[in-house]
Amino acid sequence: MSAAKQAPAEQARRLRAAKDPYNVSTIERAFDVLRTFSLRHPELSLMEIAQAAGLHKATAFRLLTALANRNMVIKNPRTGLYRLGFQVIELAEIAKISTGLVSQARPFMRQIRDQLNETVYIAVRTGDNRVSLEQVEGLRDLRRVVAVGMLTPLYVGSTSLVMLASMPDEEIAAYFDRTELVPPFPGAKVDRQTLWRNIAAIRTNGFAETHNKRLDEGASVSAPLRGPGGDVIGALTVTIPIGRYTSEVRSAAITAIKAAGLAVSRELGAPSRGQS
Repeated sequence: MSAAKQAPAEQARRLRAAKDPYNVSTIERAFDVLRTFSLRHPELSLMEIAQAAGLHKATAFRLLTALANRNMVIKNPRTGLYRLGFQVIELAEIAKISTGLVSQARPFMRQIRDQLNETVYIAVRTGDNRVSLEQVEGLRDLRRVVAVGMLTPLYVGSTSLVMLASMPDEEIAAYFDRTELVPPFPGAKVDRQTLWRNIAAIRTNGFAETHNKRLDEGASVSAPLRGPGGDVIGALTVTIPIGRYTSEVRSAAITAIKAAGLAVSRELGAPSRGQS
């Protein structure tokens, strides 16, 4: 790999190291390797991993060997491609359980699913994105589902907007400054002015609502989930095919998702005054 391709990633690591006296560069590089995998690219070659992580091929190989020895990655002996190992899955399940968020929310997710017969899911923020942790699918033949584990930008969808609206204004402005706002589908409005209006409405109403005009047209309604300090730690969402999203269904979905959001937040120890 050329020095030019390596420079941005390496410079970012050096900057973080300068700010953090406890930084261990090898561990950072190992995390960078793990983060090269995605739902879109679950299997990668050594060269692809090295390029995506901004590493020399030899360095990437050493890190992959160490990770493979601990079942964090697996190499396919036939194709030579790498994928995440079962140890990552085990750690992810432990993380989900240890937060208590999924276990506390699951009964309410099933309750909404049974009431509306539509898919309900829970998501949390991770950096400048959000990730879906679990879903309870609707039982109809035509239903919407989400890709659990997939990263989605904080400006896309009602789930993300709930989390974005919970951030302080200065943090939102900084997020906009460093983020390219790319419409997720033709005709979607994701400019700053529109997003600020959406944020104001969410703060007033206590929920977010979006219509998805992609191939699998649908609508989503989301409510915030708060922790003991009153801060938003996640979002609960019901997603419905647009053909079934009548005014009656919309009203029922908003009522159900807001009530469930408050109930889950109480289970998590959120103060009453922190609820919208």
